[in-house]
Amino acid sequence: MRKFILFALFACTAVMASAQDVDFDVDLDNDSDNEGCDIAVVLGYVSKQWSSDVKGNTIRENLWGEEGKRLHGFQLGFTYTPTLPSGLGVYTGLMAEFYLSFSKAMGYDEFTEFSFYVPIHANFKLPVSKEVSLMAHGGLGLNYACHGGFTNRDDYYWVRKWDEVLGCTYWDKQHYEVDHLRYGKDGWPKRFNAALELVIGVKIQDFLISGGYSWGLTDHQFYKDVPGCSTRQDKLSFSVGYEF
Repeated sequence: MRKFILFALFACTAVMASAQDVDFDVDLDNDSDNEGCDIAVVLGYVSKQWSSDVKGNTIRENLWGEEGKRLHGFQLGFTYTPTLPSGLGVYTGLMAEFYLSFSKAMGYDEFTEFSFYVPIHANFKLPVSKEVSLMAHGGLGLNYACHGGFTNRDDYYWVRKWDEVLGCTYWDKQHYEVDHLRYGKDGWPKRFNAALELVIGVKIQDFLISGGYSWGLTDHQFYKDVPGCSTRQDKLSFSVGYEF
């Protein structure tokens, strides 16, 4: 694992260093959109699934153990893409991810999870017109799950709250968290996940549209009692953003 992480960091650094040594005949006045340190706000859809190799067979499942299904959510955050006139650069940022799922597969009704995501990618931007650029970036993706919990919608309690608009109190229904996710234990996924990622997209004026996929490197050991079994977490994402 350390070798993968060190390699990804080295690759991003090498891209920036090599680009600085390349002499491009570029008119900076006309290509100002292709350089600089740009920050963007990003909102996207994310979907992850765990794939286990068990005795020659591949089992793809969501957190509920339902085969062929995925865990769905969304992400919100910012990205930072310092880019040289050559179009080479680095793509990174910080995003919060929230997952919500409903099922009766384990005796619960609902699962929620909150996590953070940091990409460390080498980036390339190719202008095709004054207002449109194609983008591709890839490298290492790091996820850390802060909290995950199961609830039953039939288990609830009432809390008295104050309504600022109406100027009176009211009763609000709150659901108990029946069980928190025991990360890394009893066949549950680990909190930390590292993955190799590839993303392609397009920039139209200041708007960004992209989609990508990540292949997990961390072994989550869903079936650790089975000799030779490994479990990886893969993630699919689609996002839109606005670059300042």
